[in-house]
Amino acid sequence: MKPSTETGLVRYALQNGVAIVTLNRPPQNRLTRPLYAELETAVRQAAREGARCMLFRSDLDDFCLGGDFREWPHLETHAARRERFGYSNGILNAIESLPIPTITAVNGRAYGGGFEFALHTDLIFAAESARFRFTEATLGVSPLAGGVQRIAERSGRSVAARLVMLSEEITAAEALSLNVVAKVVPDEQLADVALAHAQALAAGPTRAHAVTKSVLAAWSAGGVRSADEAMIEHVSVLLATDDVQRGVTSAIQAIEAGVARPDISFNGQ
Repeated sequence: MKPSTETGLVRYALQNGVAIVTLNRPPQNRLTRPLYAELETAVRQAAREGARCMLFRSDLDDFCLGGDFREWPHLETHAARRERFGYSNGILNAIESLPIPTITAVNGRAYGGGFEFALHTDLIFAAESARFRFTEATLGVSPLAGGVQRIAERSGRSVAARLVMLSEEITAAEALSLNVVAKVVPDEQLADVALAHAQALAAGPTRAHAVTKSVLAAWSAGGVRSADEAMIEHVSVLLATDDVQRGVTSAIQAIEAGVARPDISFNGQ
């Protein structure tokens, strides 16, 4: 495990191929421009160090209660507001577009921008006591970081309208039933379960995971036909990778020998 990087608002460490990013802005991990800047630094460091999965988490009582709207009155012009939210949303979109798997472990509350942050990652693992809510309507605004469309993508239009317009809090169990989160685990197991899954993904066929993410992105943008076209573009490249070559060779040898196919290691090449 490489030494952690302490920057004040975000802690970073690389462990067994997993870049672990811990939000560290007491008391509520509210998102500010400086925090986003440190997130950007962490993402760049993960890329430089060859991370094969990213895990976002919190050591505080809550994952994140959203943006720190005390910054907003200082955004006095249309250009300033566009620049500020273009910057922070660009970082979230960069996380979403990473070619490696991303996980968010949610403890406590994920409200507003914190909820949207989690929705930019591939998999959300939630503690049983976790709660999710779009709080923006209570301030007279709509979600500012893509939450409307991302909840609609996962759960449907009517669910998005309900959660955003009514500003209802939902439990982890309901979030699971709505396909918002991937797994719900006992509170005391969240950190270990999320890290174990992250390490398994990091040790897995990361080139294949990258293709899966690309196909899903194509589907999101253009539907099934667009995803089909993207899949064909990727398949010939993927089949030539070292991971697939070794995997297929191992499977053929097992079939011909009449034995169970052995597990193989993946190097992401």
